[in-house]
Amino acid sequence: MRILLLEDEVMLREAIKEYLESWGEIVTSVGDGAACQEVMRRESFDLYLFDINVPIVDGFDLLAELKEQRCQAPVIFITAMTEIEEITRAYELGCAEYIKKPFKLPELKLRIDHLFKLLGQANVSRVRLGARTLFDRRERELYIDSELVPLTRRHRDILALLVSRIGHVVSLHRFRLEVWGRDDIDDATIRAEINRLRKLLVEDVIHNIKGIGYKIERY
Repeated sequence: MRILLLEDEVMLREAIKEYLESWGEIVTSVGDGAACQEVMRRESFDLYLFDINVPIVDGFDLLAELKEQRCQAPVIFITAMTEIEEITRAYELGCAEYIKKPFKLPELKLRIDHLFKLLGQANVSRVRLGARTLFDRRERELYIDSELVPLTRRHRDILALLVSRIGHVVSLHRFRLEVWGRDDIDDATIRAEINRLRKLLVEDVIHNIKGIGYKIERY
């Protein structure tokens, strides 16, 4: 899981990062709101851990920006702010969890695990294809940087087939039968349509396996 951590207390930031990485998470950490804003505009994450009272841009404004971008990833606030008005504002803005400082690191991990267990059914259809690219298998929708990318029906079919066989090569013959539904479609037509789809992607997600077909690697 990719996590963006915003915490201005250096020792706490390093402790959280080290602890979560010991569990196999990929953590990008920053110490002020401006740096956080720059990173989250450039990359997408599975979870955001924000302190609220940080320099330059506070956690409330960062959460509001994520919601404006229609970001689906949850945000957990980790903060020393304990007034009911602040907690109410956090939840009204759309945070998923609010953890009061001080807390023990195992508690943070428990809260994260519990949150994703609760969200599991809602997110099970979503497959991350790259740092910025996500595909919803149920809705057959493509998101880049949390923004919905319009697709033709053919492109939806191509992506759905590749994702259903993620980590494996899909042959041109299989594209012919499952996407076009005909066995008289030539290879050049299939390759041209896949190349048009690849141009919509900002990451090199679909790989051409020469002489065999195409493949999406497990991210």
